[in-house]
Amino acid sequence: MADTAIVAISRRGAAIAARIRDALGDGAVLHVARRFADDVDGGVAFDLPARPVVARLFGECDRLVLMMPVGAAVRLLAAHIEDKHSDCAVVCVDDGGRFAVSLLSGHVGGADILAEQVARAIDATAVITSASHALNTIAVDLLGAELGWRIEASSLMVTRASAAVVNGEPVGVYQDSGERDWWDANSLLPSNITVCDTIDALAAFPNALVISDRVDVSEQVAAQGHRTLVVYRPRSLVVGIGSRRGVDFAEVDALLRDTFSAQGLAIGSIRCIATAELKRDETGINMLAERLGVPVLHYEADELNTTPGPSPASASQRLLGIVGVAEPAALLASGGEIIVPKVRSKAATVAVARIVHNHI
Repeated sequence: MADTAIVAISRRGAAIAARIRDALGDGAVLHVARRFADDVDGGVAFDLPARPVVARLFGECDRLVLMMPVGAAVRLLAAHIEDKHSDCAVVCVDDGGRFAVSLLSGHVGGADILAEQVARAIDATAVITSASHALNTIAVDLLGAELGWRIEASSLMVTRASAAVVNGEPVGVYQDSGERDWWDANSLLPSNITVCDTIDALAAFPNALVISDRVDVSEQVAAQGHRTLVVYRPRSLVVGIGSRRGVDFAEVDALLRDTFSAQGLAIGSIRCIATAELKRDETGINMLAERLGVPVLHYEADELNTTPGPSPASASQRLLGIVGVAEPAALLASGGEIIVPKVRSKAATVAVARIVHNHI
């Protein structure tokens, strides 16, 4: 299944669509009305009317470029539109190649970005009507998305916070972790948005956006009673794990979750797990990573020995000639600092390091 489908129903549209296909690369497939299929190279021919093929591609692809008027596209897609979180991104391009219109799933689906890509490919004008894009302000539902941040808020709360941003209501932003380049350093934030240095300062704003890897921080902000509150979990934490051979998944999972709970840390902010190369086939650790949806990074003993952690090595580790696993691995993977020294269970150890990112 192609990532991007481009549908052309006219001779001029087919020629422009071929340029778009070439610019978008290997993930794009061109579908051309059969009578014009010989006019372009590498197109998939289909028989008119276009309704069946457009309906099928809308359900199969992530992105859809339709070489047709907006009105025609709306009539073809109306019966299939469900939700901005599930519908594919749709962009319409006129036969003159003058405009690339972000029609459907502009924010969440990525049609706004697709429209800009298409416009660059054919030297057209991208037409984007998303409020945050038009007003050059924060897109609440997309903030940090390209950085892997996770949103912790209901869809209704995100909608209300988005309305507050685009309607110019006062919005406070507090951040204590994660990447700081979520806003273009060469562009000032809109006047209704203020970055707060402290949690207490955030209390003055009816609407709050919080970027934190700490559960206790988000709970503290929630207690301030903001009209809207959206919490973002940056992928700022690395979990170092050491274990005995054959450690059970349930034990290492419980150790991690108990440690995060005791320290007020957010599971959603875990970027990866780090451990020794000897643990590459450790089922319990690999299963934990799979459940968390994060990768496992492995380090050789000589690498671990170059980065000792704050806790002394155990007797068994000294016998193996290593300074430790959990803390050194976490430090190597994060390039940052240990915020939770290793915690032990019967057969495993866990340590947490925070990645240090540049300031805005």
